[in-house]
Amino acid sequence: MAQANLVAGVDFGTDSARVCVWDLDVPACILTVTRPFKRWAAGAYCVPERHQFRQHPLDHLEALEEAFLEVSRVLGEASVSALAIDATGSTPAPTDQHGVPLALLPGHEDDPDCMFWLWKDHTASEAADRVTRVLSAHDPDFTTYQGRYSSEWWWAKILHAATHSPTIRRHAASWVEHSDWLPNLLTGVDDVSQFSRNACAAGHKALFNRRLGGMIPEAILEELDPHLARVARSYRTPPDPAGTPLGTLTGEWAGRLRLSPSTVVVAGSLDAHAGAVGAGIVPGTLVKVVGTSTVDMFLTDYPTIEGHDIRAMCGVAEDSIVPGFLGGEAGQAAFGDLFAWYTRILTWPWEGVLRDQLEALLPPEVVDQALAASRDALLPALERAASERRPTGIVALDWINGRRYPDLDDHASAALLNLRIGHDAVDLYRALLHAAVAGSRAIFAGLSGAGAVFERVILVGGVVRNSRLVCQALADGLGTEVMVSKVEEVCAAGSAIYAAVGHGTYASIPEAQRALCEPYAADFTPTPAGMADVDLAYAKYLTAGGRVDQS
Repeated sequence: MAQANLVAGVDFGTDSARVCVWDLDVPACILTVTRPFKRWAAGAYCVPERHQFRQHPLDHLEALEEAFLEVSRVLGEASVSALAIDATGSTPAPTDQHGVPLALLPGHEDDPDCMFWLWKDHTASEAADRVTRVLSAHDPDFTTYQGRYSSEWWWAKILHAATHSPTIRRHAASWVEHSDWLPNLLTGVDDVSQFSRNACAAGHKALFNRRLGGMIPEAILEELDPHLARVARSYRTPPDPAGTPLGTLTGEWAGRLRLSPSTVVVAGSLDAHAGAVGAGIVPGTLVKVVGTSTVDMFLTDYPTIEGHDIRAMCGVAEDSIVPGFLGGEAGQAAFGDLFAWYTRILTWPWEGVLRDQLEALLPPEVVDQALAASRDALLPALERAASERRPTGIVALDWINGRRYPDLDDHASAALLNLRIGHDAVDLYRALLHAAVAGSRAIFAGLSGAGAVFERVILVGGVVRNSRLVCQALADGLGTEVMVSKVEEVCAAGSAIYAAVGHGTYASIPEAQRALCEPYAADFTPTPAGMADVDLAYAKYLTAGGRVDQS
């Protein structure tokens, strides 16, 4: 039987889905189950050189069912009383009138355009530029609270699809964010015009804003493309804040997930926003999720941002992250991706040259193990060596995936400057680290200049849990004490908090956070020497990028 004290946070990341079951009486996560996206892992439907990254909805359904099968095996069937889902965003898919992604319908199973367009899909860069031009030319200007539109976001992807795919124009009745699709599916909503749309995605990606009149007017969307106006007509508003109960599981899904039909399903959210809640975000806190990219989140309100043009610095949305606030979001398009790229560069000779030499001497499985172990050891070794180096004069720009903030520019590119023949791999690693930290500082300075006041910074994610050098550099670069969240699945923890509130265990998200989140304690403090190093690197970073200090 479902137990009132067990709730599940379901986190759909880029590579896998995680289900974390929380016992609210302990309180603690008592079980974590992770299942990968199998087609995605095989590289299906993706063309990286064209910036095309698509995911089949079957990956999501199969991972969800497999994860809850394991939950039932460990905790018993019908053990969870409520669940909430977060997902990457903007990750939309075209649907029929029932809200079924087209890739689940006959004839479209292998069409990448009919699948979920992952957040990191940048095929819509030109469409994003057009969205920015059209929106900013009208009054009200729907770029007021989000700034220049990104190819990672909702309307740009839909416009690009409608422009380039006759299938989409002919068969797509609407589009749905991944973070909205599953909550509606699980509760049996089969009319896409009645789908719950979550406030996080609606505000930050679809640009819903009550001050500007709600949804972008159909006439403006018609100017972009009639397909966009059609999508807007099927987009139910107002959106639902995270923590809103939507209903209970259908009989079919209760059976497939081995849960009770009385299990409450709560409105979805974006993964990073759930992570901010799981980390303990409150007013005056900056939560920085550091992974392949970064998402910097904070809570504010209209009086605080009044008189500041924030478009170059961040986006804010109503009832985002925590209901009742403006949820603010900035971030870098690459952080961990910068070091992953460098790893690929350094390890190419291993696969291109060394593997053949080793396999002539050793069994292939031994070679696989040796090379895998070497790859795992590479970045930690570079970090240890870099911690003993002094500045070299190399300047790097971190825009390897374009630039999100400040001044969003999908076309911006990375660079390495001032290279000399005496520099080595460690020097380059150190320069890339300073570039990543400089990108973080540029955002922090811009937000502070726009009226934000941060009393504490919380770092979240595997990159910061595994690298003391990165954490210390961020403390030095931001000039403030920082805490590293010890919660490994912090996004799922945030969704569990949303689930607990939706189930009625707690009256509000802040109340649930006080009961469930870890207490703040600074782990890294700025040092004078470190701050001096980063100050010098930051000045060179701004000059190399043709920019000025935002503070």
